[in-house]
Amino acid sequence: MRSEIWHWIVRLSLTQKLITVFVILITVPIVTISMISYSSYSKSIEKNTALYVNQISQKILERVDQYVSDIKRVTGSQIYMQDIQESLANRNKTVEENNRLQNFVKGLNSLKNDTESVYIFDNYGNMYDSTKNDTIRADIRQQAVDLRQQVRNAQGSSIVISTQKITVGHTVKYYFSIARELKNTNSLEGIGMIIFDSRIQVIGDAVRELDEVTKGRTMVLDDQNTVIYDSEQKWISTNVASNELVQKAVGAQGSFKVTIEGKSYLTSYTTSAVTGWKQIVFIPVDHLTEETRVTRDFTMILVLLSITVALVTSAIIAIALTRPLRTLMRTMKQVNKENLDVQIPVKYSDEFGILAKHFNNMIRRINELVEEVYQTQNRKREAELRSLQHQINPHFIYNTLEVIRMTAEVKRDYEISEMTYNLGELLRYGILRGTDQVTIHKELDHLEKYLALQNFRFSKDIQLELNISEAHLSYPVIKLLFQPIVENAILHGFEMKEENCLITISSYMDKQAIYFTVRDNGCGMDDSQLKIIRNAMQGLRQENRNNIGIANVNERIILQYGASYGLQVSSEIEVGTTVTIVLPVLEAWKESA
Repeated sequence: MRSEIWHWIVRLSLTQKLITVFVILITVPIVTISMISYSSYSKSIEKNTALYVNQISQKILERVDQYVSDIKRVTGSQIYMQDIQESLANRNKTVEENNRLQNFVKGLNSLKNDTESVYIFDNYGNMYDSTKNDTIRADIRQQAVDLRQQVRNAQGSSIVISTQKITVGHTVKYYFSIARELKNTNSLEGIGMIIFDSRIQVIGDAVRELDEVTKGRTMVLDDQNTVIYDSEQKWISTNVASNELVQKAVGAQGSFKVTIEGKSYLTSYTTSAVTGWKQIVFIPVDHLTEETRVTRDFTMILVLLSITVALVTSAIIAIALTRPLRTLMRTMKQVNKENLDVQIPVKYSDEFGILAKHFNNMIRRINELVEEVYQTQNRKREAELRSLQHQINPHFIYNTLEVIRMTAEVKRDYEISEMTYNLGELLRYGILRGTDQVTIHKELDHLEKYLALQNFRFSKDIQLELNISEAHLSYPVIKLLFQPIVENAILHGFEMKEENCLITISSYMDKQAIYFTVRDNGCGMDDSQLKIIRNAMQGLRQENRNNIGIANVNERIILQYGASYGLQVSSEIEVGTTVTIVLPVLEAWKESA
């Protein structure tokens, strides 16, 4: 890692090195100190906020606990009222006893403003109720049946029932309830049950006060992790024990940070010792650090202003010192991009002025040499192409062959006529002007005529098998690409072979090139023969001129497409010879194909 940093520094320009040094010496200490201070201050704010919110939460829970404790005390008041106990325990109650019990329930309901309903049940299925909305819950009797065993198990103590979603008439409301078994004070036998329904607003008012302070949201859970109340009222009466955030709230109290819907919160939780309810408060970190951010932003502005002034001053000095060097560097980059029409303005007679003058002279000389080389190469290429083309395409022979063919036709020697016609077509194909390039399809037509002529000449049945992709038939190539290769196969590969003479031409393509393979099943070549052919292809001409055709094709391909392309020859004794033609993938042909 240290070595990589050093190499990176070495590769920088002189101006960049100077500016980098200033950046490191000026900005790093200031920014580091600012970040450490901001981080320390933010953590302190979060810690103090968590403590403060815990204290407020305790007070909020104490208010709820006080309300619950008051209700519990109210439910125990019947212990000191003997007439109420006797009336409740009596199976066959008189009208007076029923009225007494009903009035007693109404009195209990008027003790607390936030109490919605009070229900008393005796052991004989009778219910006495008082509701502030004059509507009795539809499910109260079923709930009484469900709660009876729970209140008995409480041994006279009150139980708190978490928030319930209750339909009263056509309205959906939320209540939490406190229930207790009523007992005879003398025999301690159960004589009934009392249920207080309290509005969830008791908790909601306290939570709203807390949310106004924290600018966040709050959730109150019972000891089974069922939501008693939440600020958004989306999860009331829902069990959230499997929620990851709830699972983090371990212990009586504490705090941790979470991210909800991409927003960061400081989460503080406190548990009531009376009800066992847990209050979880979600405080937006943005709200906590608002003042911190203002201080940070103001500090950073001052820091950046100081850094900017220092860096601008240092940059001006560094740029002024290195301007001539950067001018030379930019000019050399233009030359590297093959733009030789550049000159460096010489303003001073110092060392850089002398260097610039010599550089300008060098560029002018290079331009002269490039032009000379370009003209020389063009003339050489044109001459070589004409020379190579004339080696294969003697024009005058075509006219003579046409006379011979007509004479054979007159004398009805049709075999000689056909041979002469095919030979004439071969020569015509070679001397057509304006068509230095033809398609693979035309090359193959020419090759078939050539093979027909060779079959007459050698009295052999040489078969041609084509495995050319349809898409490759339109590929443009230089003329007479295949004929010299096939001619070499006939003269050397099939020299001692009379039957089953097969030449196979195939094609394939990859991202770099398109390939045409010419494979014969002739006698093949040994390493010494292969070496002769490869030397001829490389321009190492020897006395043996038998391989001039292959060398000619290879040279024309290189002249046309470049040194990356050409012929590749491989052979195996008694198996055959394979010549692979490597050509570029032309963009114009690729798009049209």
